[in-house]
Amino acid sequence: MLTGRAGQRAAGVGYVLAFAVSAVVSCAMTRQAHGVAALWTADAFLAAAFITLPRRISLWVAAGCALANIAVNVANGTPVGLAAGFTVINVLESAVTAVIARRIVGASVRVDDLIRVGRLAAFAIVPASGLGAALAGLLLWLVQGQDALSIARDWFLSVSLGMGVALPAVLILMHGRELPAFRRSLAEKLTLLTLAAVATAMVYGQSRMPLPFMVYTCLTILAFRLGPRGAVMGGVISALVATTVNLLGSQAPALVGLTPAMRIHLTELFAAAAFYSALVTATAVAGQARAQALLVARMRVAREARAKAIRANTAKSEFLATMSHEIRTPMNSILGFTHVLQQTAELAPAARRHLDLIDSAGQSLLTVVNDILDFSKVEAGEVQLHLEPVSLARIAEDAVAIAGEPARRKGLDLRLRVRGDLEQTYLADEMRIRQVILNLLNNGVKFTDSGFVELAVEVDACEPIDTVRFTVTDTGVGIPLDRRDRLFERFSQVDSSVARTYGGTGLGLAICKGLVELMDGAIGVRSAPGRGSSFWFEIPLVRAEAAAAEAEATDDGIGLEGARVLLVDDHPMNRELGSTILGLLGCEVSLAENGAAAVDAVRQGAFDVVLMDVHMPVMDGLTATRAIQALDGPAGRTPVIAMTADVLAENVERCRAAGMVDYVAKPVRPDALHAALMRVMAHRDDEALRRAVA
Repeated sequence: MLTGRAGQRAAGVGYVLAFAVSAVVSCAMTRQAHGVAALWTADAFLAAAFITLPRRISLWVAAGCALANIAVNVANGTPVGLAAGFTVINVLESAVTAVIARRIVGASVRVDDLIRVGRLAAFAIVPASGLGAALAGLLLWLVQGQDALSIARDWFLSVSLGMGVALPAVLILMHGRELPAFRRSLAEKLTLLTLAAVATAMVYGQSRMPLPFMVYTCLTILAFRLGPRGAVMGGVISALVATTVNLLGSQAPALVGLTPAMRIHLTELFAAAAFYSALVTATAVAGQARAQALLVARMRVAREARAKAIRANTAKSEFLATMSHEIRTPMNSILGFTHVLQQTAELAPAARRHLDLIDSAGQSLLTVVNDILDFSKVEAGEVQLHLEPVSLARIAEDAVAIAGEPARRKGLDLRLRVRGDLEQTYLADEMRIRQVILNLLNNGVKFTDSGFVELAVEVDACEPIDTVRFTVTDTGVGIPLDRRDRLFERFSQVDSSVARTYGGTGLGLAICKGLVELMDGAIGVRSAPGRGSSFWFEIPLVRAEAAAAEAEATDDGIGLEGARVLLVDDHPMNRELGSTILGLLGCEVSLAENGAAAVDAVRQGAFDVVLMDVHMPVMDGLTATRAIQALDGPAGRTPVIAMTADVLAENVERCRAAGMVDYVAKPVRPDALHAALMRVMAHRDDEALRRAVA
């Protein structure tokens, strides 16, 4: 809609002038055609005024158009009574067209697509023109006794075609936006519009060849270059030129021998066909241009959203890394010194019980932290499977052994049942399989007060890919049927009372589901309230006979007694704890409080291994590791193990990229530290043996 009172008034004056000029031209053409009604476009401007202007302004526009209509008809020789009657009919046609257009096209009456143009022509212009034609035929039959049917036919053709061409053109010019794809220079616009006019004049101004196709070619070029606005202007110009040349005595082959009525009607049909051909082409091209512009805009939005998501994910990862480090650092001392004190034989029973409670609470807190980190990695798709030859029997036995102590404390019978050949070696991620089994076993122990928890392993041999099914069955509380679908959702418990009674984040089973699906497997549950639960998962595993020997490698003959270890950590409590645990393992321990001191110590002394913290003042662990590797001689080959609270995959990868050969996560478990040291010592001995033989 037009905005601004001044703009609306200016548009109203323009509509009245356009109505008057078009009425003069149409009446002149009708007189030239010996009374045959020519293309009547005046009503289109009045209908556009009713559509685009407020009611108060459109009413005085209608009054101005009515006066102009009466004046033009009287000047053309029409009796005043008939002129007034024709004026009433024209105003009625315009009003009916506007009312119907608003209802079927919408309040804004935008006609910038094919569907809206078709609705406007078929459901607004045609009915209004038909009503006006019927009234005009009746009026002339009553007043002058003329053939009502003939009058109605000529009136309908002239008004419907005239308004069908002019009204969409006016609305598009008033409402239509000039899309960027169709912005051309003024010179090009004038050239193309002139080309359409010249082509139309050539078609109707010569008598040798039928050349109507030239007009369509020019209008098609207009549609592609200038869009809907240029197409309607070209169509209107072509219609005016064709009608004018025809009335002046066209010798076009298609019109020779026709009566004046047939000549004018054929020209009107040609003008309408040319106009709508150009408009259809232009709206189709404009639709494609808008779709392309929308696609570009959405791609830009998508890129911005992706960049924002990447920034958010990076911020989340940094936050998780920071929180993990800040939580694990004090947990390292709490759990580490608790473990050291638990090894003291002369503890009083009450003190030992208190230490057990501290250890249990600390392990629970550590489990929560691990669950959040694991779920974050699974959800982000950052978990990578590390395939190596593994023994299912050892994985199952280890898992049962780890879960055995909590089960014994509750008086539960923890069982392992095997069906099939578990001696076969498979390529799999041992850590992830054990993680899923332990999660299910721990849940079984947690939710079972009496009875048993059983791990069953079943191998369905189908060489070279076997299907292995793990099932954890318990005699615990069970799960109602209507709540089972929530089990594998994140942050989900069966109900809020479960979290209050048993604790937990509700992430464990969601993590299990993500890991099992990552291994191309499936996971599910069978349960009934009060009758226990049976959680199962099955995964396809590839046999690895060729790698069996490597998988069976052991640490026989390798010990830590007398191993020279440099422990590097900026936190005094961590240094004290680490030296205590290493002393219990039989190691000779030296201490350094930052990376720079560690580099100096390695340069001056011979160490079997360096345990390196990552975040330290003066020089961090990554920089120190690179500096150690740059040292000359055997010192530069000293293996470095990361001992850090940074356990996210990207942080561990940075440690490996810096040259660290292994890592131990804080809080440090003595068994994990022992295993890492044994792995490094085994490789050192192998290297020493190879050098001795050489």
